[in-house]
Amino acid sequence: MAILDEAFEGIDAAIANTEKNLANARELFESYLNAVFTRKGDGWVEKKLDEICSIKHGFAFKGEFFTNEETDYVVLTPGSFYESGGYRDQGSKTKYYTGEIPEDYVLREGDFLFAMTEQAVGLLGSSLIVPESGKFLHNQRLGLVQVFEDVSWCNDFFFHQFNTKRFRDAVQDTASGVKVRHTSPKKLGAIPVCFPPTILQQQQVADKLNILHTETQRLEAIYQQKLAALNELKQSILQKAFSGELTAEVGDTAAAQAQEVAAA
Repeated sequence: MAILDEAFEGIDAAIANTEKNLANARELFESYLNAVFTRKGDGWVEKKLDEICSIKHGFAFKGEFFTNEETDYVVLTPGSFYESGGYRDQGSKTKYYTGEIPEDYVLREGDFLFAMTEQAVGLLGSSLIVPESGKFLHNQRLGLVQVFEDVSWCNDFFFHQFNTKRFRDAVQDTASGVKVRHTSPKKLGAIPVCFPPTILQQQQVADKLNILHTETQRLEAIYQQKLAALNELKQSILQKAFSGELTAEVGDTAAAQAQEVAAA
């Protein structure tokens, strides 16, 4: 058991270090993101959300027409959102629709949606930008942003703003419900947002955030791969211990491999 404990000690140390690096990468981006929208820039405007757009309720598509077999139409649900925002392909859990579809609830590429129900922690207030026209359906519990004609709106800029701690905390403050929390278009509309007056200025801010976000995602993927490799190594050592194949040399080799994985 001493050999197993020593091997696990080395692997666990590598796992802890990798988890710390993963958390640091996320915190770095979140810190920069929050600073951008807290400090603002020269000429930025602050208004309530309902002064620049309306938020439209989705349609109550009938559950009897939902199917797991692929059709031309995908029903978007809160599960279609990542907690940090963005469209999540649900794979085998994707809900398709075979019933009659109101034309006004077929979404277009670039449409901007809010999750107004928190089916999982962190989903409430998440946003996504529809990736394709004529395929996705605007379901109930999702809010469609309809920007007023005289308003400059860059999707990427507002997507990042809606992921700030300030905005998400404001959404949580609007929510009601015990087991499942909900908000509404009216409540979302009362939340203040800030923005540069032109799309060009908004896009310039968004471009910088997109670059940093992409790099953060790259680092996260690397650290997640390392964690998977380290946990696989730990499982391998445990199997060797059960089968009587664990020796001091095997344990030392595993600890060295763990250090190499963490340092790579």
